[in-house]
Amino acid sequence: MNYLIQRIQSYLATPAEGQEKINDLLIELRHRGLHFDIRFIDEDGQKYFYAESVDYPRGHISATGETMQELESELKDAIFTAFSVPPRFCISSLIVFNPPLAQTQTVGASQKIYASV
Repeated sequence: MNYLIQRIQSYLATPAEGQEKINDLLIELRHRGLHFDIRFIDEDGQKYFYAESVDYPRGHISATGETMQELESELKDAIFTAFSVPPRFCISSLIVFNPPLAQTQTVGASQKIYASV
């Protein structure tokens, strides 16, 4: 029930509330950035990429994807969620990964990436 209330509140968020959350995210990305470790997982026939935050001070951010493009999309969504950005204010172009995930085709044992603006 709590989840449903949160979803309704996120859709009813005012532009000022949405901008406040976006500003919090932008400040974090500009000053510290977010670092992620990416691994390719092959377990019981399931193959996917897994990204996990390395130094997020408020907890843990992670995402999975069957392709790097899917991982990038899911990871951006996870970052917006971690900063409580209401869905209608999520602009995926605000988050940039270095090196770009969409251009990375393979990952060895693990790879480090950095999210910034």
